Amino acid sequence: MSSVVADLDVSCPLCRVAADRQSLCCPSCREDLSALFRLRYAGRIDYNRALDALRAGDPAATVVLLRAALAAEPDLGPARELLESLSVAGSAAPAAVDREGDTPSD
Repeated sequence: MSSVVADLDVSCPLCRVAADRQSLCCPSCREDLSALFRLRYAGRIDYNRALDALRAGDPAATVVLLRAALAAEPDLGPARELLESLSVAGSAAPAAVDREGDTPSD
């Protein structure tokens, strides 16, 4: 599977400075911007959580998380493809599932 997010981009609404991707804070005013990251990348975060659930052998949780990912980001192709493959396979796990590098804490 290809990477869902090429680059994380959140700017501080107070300073207009790009957020530090590791600390999720503004490097200028130190404002906590983790909620903005979560809002902007909610679909991709839920997609990665779905991959974790799939690896853990929980297809029901996988489907719920994939649907949440698509509700947050309807054009998230990898989530749609995985959901379709699970539907076709009767919720059997695909042979290989790779985590997408899309959250700042990963």
